Amino acid sequence: MLLALDIGNSNIVIGASSNGEWEHQWRIQTDTDKTADEYIVLFNSLFSEIDLAFNKFDHVIISSVVPQLTRTVSEVFEKKSHTEVLILNGDVDTGLAIKRVNRKSVGADLIADSVGAYALFGDNCIVVDFGTATTVMAVQNPGELIGGAICAGLKVTIDALVGKTAQLSQIPLEPPKQVIGGSTMEAMQSGLVLGHLCMIEGLIDRMKKQLGGSAKVVATGGLSEQIAEHTDYFDVIDPMLTLDGLRLIMERQQK
Repeated sequence: MLLALDIGNSNIVIGASSNGEWEHQWRIQTDTDKTADEYIVLFNSLFSEIDLAFNKFDHVIISSVVPQLTRTVSEVFEKKSHTEVLILNGDVDTGLAIKRVNRKSVGADLIADSVGAYALFGDNCIVVDFGTATTVMAVQNPGELIGGAICAGLKVTIDALVGKTAQLSQIPLEPPKQVIGGSTMEAMQSGLVLGHLCMIEGLIDRMKKQLGGSAKVVATGGLSEQIAEHTDYFDVIDPMLTLDGLRLIMERQQK
């Protein structure tokens, strides 16, 4: 059984896969203050609820954008699963070429997203990941990650605005009925939610032009399903895309 972990700034997304299918998924809050022993207790609690144990995992792969947790979590599984943990980075053979971006600095989650997207479409494609940051990455046929754009995530933007404006309360992550907001709350929803969408749509249009005029687009990340309801720019919405990319990368290593 394969265990894949995507360690993000806000959440750790975990999936257990057997025969290419995701059998179990979890999402827990990222906590850099937890020790390896504390994470052992946490993971053991998650696994025991479905009668899983650490020693059931033959392969473990991690993508992480939180360096202080990368080593901690990998140590947990090396110790408890007695298996070598693959930590994804730009030097790992993923099947995608990385020539035009700095392979040392590109985020592991962005690599996994791109692998999953290219496996999905097999042609020029763009993947939008709605996480703590909103990322828009482009893959060009015949399989090269050529770069992308990294923007402040929607929740981060909202939190920043609300934190600087004492008279404004937290707003729902949904657009108003009309783009011209009739109240302060609706105006904020229009500017933040619709404004974020307009930014993403504009980036997609420009990236498609650079890619030669056409590219399929997939959305992923914690807010992907919620945001995708309000645009027709996405060909596919796949919240499991990052984990699928990790699974495909591990399968490649095994071959």
